Amino acid sequence: MGERRARGPALTRFTCKANLRKEADMARTSQTRQVRTQKVGIKVPVTALERVLVILSRYREASIAVVAIVLVVYFQLASNGAFLSPQELSVVLRDTGRFGLIAVAEVMLMITGEIDLSVGSTFSLAPYVMVLMTIGWGVPLAVSALAGLLLGVLIGAVNGIITVRFRVPSLITTVGTFFLLQGVVVSLYNSQPIVAPVQEPFNEIFGENLYSPTDSIWSWHGLTAFTPFLWTVLVVAAMALVLNRTTFGLHTIATGSNIVGAQEIGVRTDRIKVYNFMIAGSFAAAAGVINTIQFASADPLAGGPFLTLQAIAAAVIGGTSLLGGSGTAVGSLLGAFVVATLNNGLVMIGAQATVSDIYLGAAIILAMILNVAVDRVRARRHI
Repeated sequence: MGERRARGPALTRFTCKANLRKEADMARTSQTRQVRTQKVGIKVPVTALERVLVILSRYREASIAVVAIVLVVYFQLASNGAFLSPQELSVVLRDTGRFGLIAVAEVMLMITGEIDLSVGSTFSLAPYVMVLMTIGWGVPLAVSALAGLLLGVLIGAVNGIITVRFRVPSLITTVGTFFLLQGVVVSLYNSQPIVAPVQEPFNEIFGENLYSPTDSIWSWHGLTAFTPFLWTVLVVAAMALVLNRTTFGLHTIATGSNIVGAQEIGVRTDRIKVYNFMIAGSFAAAAGVINTIQFASADPLAGGPFLTLQAIAAAVIGGTSLLGGSGTAVGSLLGAFVVATLNNGLVMIGAQATVSDIYLGAAIILAMILNVAVDRVRARRHI
């Protein structure tokens, strides 16, 4: 009995010591995990700049949205309240629609690591063919517009096939296509602008501006002042859903992020690129059709290289990487708004038209610097 009593306290002490050792081991393991997490895991932002970059890495459109708001406030104050008038705002938003529709097409391609410099010539050729079909052959304007869109798809398919099958860099392919198509369009009809026919309600729906100062901005006539922008908003929303919610969008991003890895998991990267070239061609053709309806004229020189470069600038300013793998459809629309705001706002406050190019060039450089910084934060934080 005494021996059992002696063993009782000893067993109790042994159990207590074992529990203490277990707690100590758990504490050491927890500390080790914390140290490893601090070394390998996510770096906690310390400075204000790092916090800002972290926010921008999660919401890529945030920076360009802030820039757009600042520009609007500045031009509104500098123009004595005229910038946000319905007349001026309709001009800015119409330009935003034209740039944005081409910019979102460039975004889809740039995500895959490609680019299309022929969108300007497609922008000119598709509506030119549309008007000639209607005037010369009596084809209804809606049908000839559809033919123009199909022509844009065909041009995109040719660009894509040459790029992926013959391994010609897309920059070279589309530069060649640009000059080829531009030569074709200026050869048609003696390179003269053609007055576009009016067939309602097609023209009202796709760009004709019926708004006058006596109309309410909320009336149908007031709505027609913004139809190019509204069509672009619908397209951008659709492409945002495609990029973020569909398999095609996932494969597009994977193709640009790691083409070898994408091929190993079964993604048909060549086909993805061709499809995105076709999307770019169709969007450029659609932008040209809307622009022709807006100005009631098909101009063979409407889609020069300057239009293409401004659309690419809008995509880059909006947060799309030229290296591929990342981009945002909504950002391209915001970038297009910034480009249109600079173009129109500087002229409104009395600056020379060439000054806007200076600001646009600076904006592109700053946007690229910011994109590189944000990508580094995303890489460190595994976002």
